[in-house]
Amino acid sequence: MPSQSQRVLILAHPRTRCNLFFRLLSSHPALTAVPRFRFLSAYFSGPEYQIPERSGRNIALPSEQTFQEAFDLFRKSIEDAEATGKISLAMEHPFHLIPHSTINQDAKFPSPRQGPVPRPVILFDGASSSENNPTYLPDAFLYGFTTIITIRHPARVLVSFIRAMHDSEIASSSLDEIGKAAFLHAMERVSRFKWERLVFDSSDGRGVRPIVIDGDRLAKDPEAQMKAVCEALGIDAGDGTITFTWDSSGSGSVTSDSAGVTENASKALFGNVNSSKGVVKDKRLDKPVDIADEKRQWEEEWDEELASRMEELVQRAMEDYEYLYRFVI
Repeated sequence: MPSQSQRVLILAHPRTRCNLFFRLLSSHPALTAVPRFRFLSAYFSGPEYQIPERSGRNIALPSEQTFQEAFDLFRKSIEDAEATGKISLAMEHPFHLIPHSTINQDAKFPSPRQGPVPRPVILFDGASSSENNPTYLPDAFLYGFTTIITIRHPARVLVSFIRAMHDSEIASSSLDEIGKAAFLHAMERVSRFKWERLVFDSSDGRGVRPIVIDGDRLAKDPEAQMKAVCEALGIDAGDGTITFTWDSSGSGSVTSDSAGVTENASKALFGNVNSSKGVVKDKRLDKPVDIADEKRQWEEEWDEELASRMEELVQRAMEDYEYLYRFVI
């Protein structure tokens, strides 16, 4: 059985079926889910915002929340969950916690933001993050979690992201030059698994290897994947501990609990999970990804210019993805 101090953090790469995974794992009776994406508002629209334009083109509503304030709420929610005697379960996108300078380093499409970008400092018992910690989270806090990293083939991640952005009207042909540059930067940020690899290597170097989940493997065989996750966490992996079906009417729906996401963005980002009644099996997952074939489909769906940029970003992302894939359960 796990110790009472165990806590779980899902470092959820966007469009890796992370919301599905969170919904499944949070149904386990040994865990209590805490509000997810606590740092979204601070990252996109707070006074220390890290993106090209404050408010993020419809992603998040304006906020005055600092990273320290977001952290304090995050920590309190975890402590409150653990006070019930259960294991706390949190989820955050890694790039919300990674410095702007790291995101921009060796980028094909760097942020078009002009001027200095503030580097948030988060303190926990008077200490911040160390040089070997790639995130803002203080060492004593970050490395106190059992970390789960979600991945998926970059081609499938990127096409899913772009469709979601079009659905939410964030990606539009009417964007100005800054908007177009910001969208290319966002495409690259989402396509890369560099952020997860940095955290993986940092944690692994301390002798605590994160659990790695591939979203498409989860969708193909959710029962086997969730059993493996439960076993890795040291919690009951027996039948009935995970709920694989749910009511699609809205009860228990997956949303961002940061209260910073607009309605359009929420529908685009969480709509598939919320409108379903369980894990949707997709026969296309049985076919290996052929990037050249994917590019032809992207050209038909959008245009040759965007398809070429997508192909380039996918190719650049493959090294980190394949590295992490070696460790999937």
